[in-house]
Formats: sequence, structure tokens, C-alpha cells
Amino acid sequence: MKKVLVVDDDPDVLEVVQEILETENYQVYPLLSPRFIFKAVRDFNPDLIILDIMLNGMDGRAVFKQLRLSSESNNIPVMLTSARFDESYVVSQSYHPDDYLQKPFTINSLLQKVGTLTEN
Repeated sequence: MKKVLVVDDDPDVLEVVQEILETENYQVYPLLSPRFIFKAVRDFNPDLIILDIMLNGMDGRAVFKQLRLSSESNNIPVMLTSARFDESYVVSQSYHPDDYLQKPFTINSLLQKVGTLTEN
């Protein structure tokens, strides 16, 4: 069973994503704050991290950069999500995610992107 760490400060989004992925037999670890993301990476060992850019009090892009610079997480695929930024902005940054999901998103686009990123 593939494991997905989902970080979003909106509990409704977190719950919906968790329900969608668990219905498709993914094991999901939801986090409302990236404060403990590295502990979650060590304890949960995810196959994918879904990370919101606009987090309460934190910038998801900075968290993403830390993930890429850390030896314990730099090989884990990361999909950034945002309702505010579009994909062209996200890919123009110095650190590129493995994929990007614009909010609001469809269930099919979420599942297609997660499926692609968790394939071996």
C-alpha cells in the first residue's frame, strides 16, 4: 500500500483528500501544519508528499526547499498545491516540484497525479 503525507492548513481540504485517497487504498498521514513534517517523514516514510503552498504562518515553498535539501526527504516526490499560484509560477521557482495541483481540483486529476507519482 502506497503512503501519502498530506500537508494542508485547511482541515476540510485535508479531510477530503484523505477520504479520496483512502478510498483508493492509499495510506494517508494528514498534517495541518508542516512544523512536524520531518518527524512525519521519518515515522511514516511516505511514497509521496502533497504540500500546500499557502500555509498558516508558513510558506510551503520554503518547506519544499527544506525537503529537497534534506537527505532524508530529497528523493520523495512532492506535489505542491495552491489556489493562489498557477503552475507557470510554481515551475519558474528555483526548486521544482514533481507535480503541481491547482485548487480547486477534480477527484480524477488528484488521483491521476498521485497514481503517476507513486508508480514504481
